[in-house]
Amino acid sequence: MKSTLDALALKIAEAVPLKTHKYFRIAVPQAFTGQTLVQLVHEITHADDASDALHIATLLLHYGYIFPVIEQSTVVKDDNTLYRIQLPYFWPSHAQQTDNVEYAIYLNKRLMRNELKHGLEEDEVEAYNKLVELLGHMWGFISVQAEMQLKIQKERKKSEKVVFDSEERAFWRMRRPGTSNCLEEPIQKIERKLRKCTAGIYRQEIERLKFGLKTKPWLKAMKASETMVGWCSQFFDYDAFMTASTPANPWTSDDVSLWVINTDLVEVPTEKRVRRWAINVIELTRDPIGRQVLETFLESEFSSENIRFWMAIQDLKYSPNCQIELKAQRVHDEFLANGAPCQINIDSRTLDNTLQLLGEELAVSRRFAFSQAEENVFTLMSKDSYPRFIRSQIYKGVLSAAQQQGTKRLGWRNFIFNMGMGMTNMQKRTPLTSKHKMSRDDNSHTSLPKQLSSDSLPLKPAPQSFISPQLKK
Repeated sequence: MKSTLDALALKIAEAVPLKTHKYFRIAVPQAFTGQTLVQLVHEITHADDASDALHIATLLLHYGYIFPVIEQSTVVKDDNTLYRIQLPYFWPSHAQQTDNVEYAIYLNKRLMRNELKHGLEEDEVEAYNKLVELLGHMWGFISVQAEMQLKIQKERKKSEKVVFDSEERAFWRMRRPGTSNCLEEPIQKIERKLRKCTAGIYRQEIERLKFGLKTKPWLKAMKASETMVGWCSQFFDYDAFMTASTPANPWTSDDVSLWVINTDLVEVPTEKRVRRWAINVIELTRDPIGRQVLETFLESEFSSENIRFWMAIQDLKYSPNCQIELKAQRVHDEFLANGAPCQINIDSRTLDNTLQLLGEELAVSRRFAFSQAEENVFTLMSKDSYPRFIRSQIYKGVLSAAQQQGTKRLGWRNFIFNMGMGMTNMQKRTPLTSKHKMSRDDNSHTSLPKQLSSDSLPLKPAPQSFISPQLKK
């Protein structure tokens, strides 16, 4: 239908006689009467009678190929009513999408002109006020564009300006942002086309249904329901909609204690907060204190570069564009370059893909250049390091500190340090023998490293940047 209407509108534009008409004391350039339009459509389409030609002309009016000049109407009149052919740039087949910015430029341009001739109507004033709130951050750009378009338009002849103003106003009257394109095919027509199937398509549908009976899709629904129930049961104690919070919810009371005890800089996290770390690695890395405790554990295993690399990538993802190039280079120099101080262990294919994306000039490519390496490192932590962390004395120490909160007033840093000292004394009393088997999961034979002391564990804010030693020099 789109191509048919375009072809008909082109034939009308080539054949219709455009001339200046007198409407009372007003001269209307480049217009034609409704009677001429209906007669021309009747000749081009070879319609049976004038009523069919009038109906086709009305369709052209509805779809925006023609528009009335003086009197606004939804039907074409077979009389001396004046019409114009719409500019092909504004045809619905070409201007498929309308943008808020373009509409704001158009309204702003109208306000810069004579208010008597080009003043806004009530609905346009309402739309203008909404666009000011929506696009306030770029209103300077919109004003500059409106001034430039108005300056170019003033250089035209008077008759051309009058015609273009009417064409532009007719377009935005029908195609304001939020209104659908009249030539977009509705879903009902698409469904009717899909229902007109051939014998081969029906055979494919039968085979698909037979295969569905063999695979028993209802079992998948049951499995999904079980997964959903398990998920809700797992988070039952942590969901404020399911379980009443203790202390009281600050949104429904004047008590803000719940916010105070769950801040990022709290001395001792709550027991519920620490137990949530044991659900999965995502819950652990969401918590700033959880990330620091995990980093402390990884330092004891000499693999802290993994969590540091992951945090550096999170910082890179949400940095402004002006900092992407510098931070991407820092991440490369610290974690990926040959001989880097905190070089991570990734496969050669991932490294080559990352370096290829870093070589591109686009800031978007550099922002997400490390995504594949980040996924590999996070998977390694979740499958290898995280299970050992949950079984480690460090996590148990933080959990004990949270459970003893309010009795001994012992911070989790001091608790880990004291536990490490106790384990060191135990090691002196029970020396290792050559027959003792050492494993990576066995933490009973090693004292906690020096990094776990209370003086060397300051609470870190969200990572800002990771500068390699070479850049510091």
